[in-house]
Amino acid sequence: MFNRIPHHRALRTAPVARGFTLVELLVVISIIALLISILLPSLRAARDQAKLATCLAHIRGTGQAAMTFANDHNQRFQIATDEVGLNIADPDRSRFEYGVGNELLAWPVAIAQGSGIAMRNNWDWGVRATSYADALTKEQWINKVLENVVCPSDRVVVATPFYPKNLMGSGAANPTDGLKGSGDPSNPISSQSGMSYWGRLSFAVNEDIVGAENGYSGNNPGCWRAVQIGGGWFGCRGEASTAQCKSFAAGRRLQGNLDKVFRPGDVGLVFEAGRDSSEQEESTAGNSNLVLSSKAYGPYLGDAMKSDASEGGLASDRIPRKRHPKGRLNVLYCDGHGASIQPTKFDSSGKPTEFSPSVRVSPYQPHDVVTTFR
Repeated sequence: MFNRIPHHRALRTAPVARGFTLVELLVVISIIALLISILLPSLRAARDQAKLATCLAHIRGTGQAAMTFANDHNQRFQIATDEVGLNIADPDRSRFEYGVGNELLAWPVAIAQGSGIAMRNNWDWGVRATSYADALTKEQWINKVLENVVCPSDRVVVATPFYPKNLMGSGAANPTDGLKGSGDPSNPISSQSGMSYWGRLSFAVNEDIVGAENGYSGNNPGCWRAVQIGGGWFGCRGEASTAQCKSFAAGRRLQGNLDKVFRPGDVGLVFEAGRDSSEQEESTAGNSNLVLSSKAYGPYLGDAMKSDASEGGLASDRIPRKRHPKGRLNVLYCDGHGASIQPTKFDSSGKPTEFSPSVRVSPYQPHDVVTTFR
């Protein structure tokens, strides 16, 4: 027979179910919160680094497409200028690419063609608009297929390459209309004063290289350059220079000719550009993806970013300062290689004045100048 265990002894030997106390739960939650607080910065840094690397890959892809386009066009990249400059650089409209009605193709469309993407007109890429806000109302018409010209860290994305543009009534010396006809047949928009094409765009081209002397420059040399006078080297600003500087032919924009760049491995062809956020004050300068040295007192990107508009302000509002950690930017150089640069000096307003490694905007020989002519 089996021995029966008394009931009171069975109760004493049964395991007792026990839960966590409130203190233990709070300790566990605190440890998890601490671990998250430690890991989040590392995860955020890794994510930002990945975006920077992707952005660099995109700008290098842009470079490959640009070189492909140039190889097919006698070493010229697509020009970016108004009708005045176009009449000087390509009077018979045979050197560069044009759409319906001989409308100059915006440079992102040239990148698409160099990438093998079938774009034949500007409206295949973007929309006609007079401002960023106007472009957003037509965003459903903007093509999203051209990813090479978009940076994943760009919080604005929509921007304008500026040319072709309707300059009628804008105050240019020779106002003309660079927009032809009504644009996209499926979404026709008649040209208006100040209208240009807008699309997904995070980069800017160097107007010193792909531009021509236009209505704004009054046919004066538009690039910063060093000239030798009386045995000394002097720095000359573009467009607004003194009579001494204007007497020298050197300093004109290169009309897309990449083979005329002095030390192409030092000169930027494509830069990250655009506003840091859509909440920033909207302006033509901030939304126009062109970088130039016409108002700068030096050949480098930092010289073109001085806070005073009279000392290079045209570029200062076109270069983002918070897109990547520590103000890093990606640049594609004229020899086709891409790299990241970082600001090392700032002015009183917080705008960078020097980058490492340094990158030139002006395609001309820099020289150590004695004085800068104003």
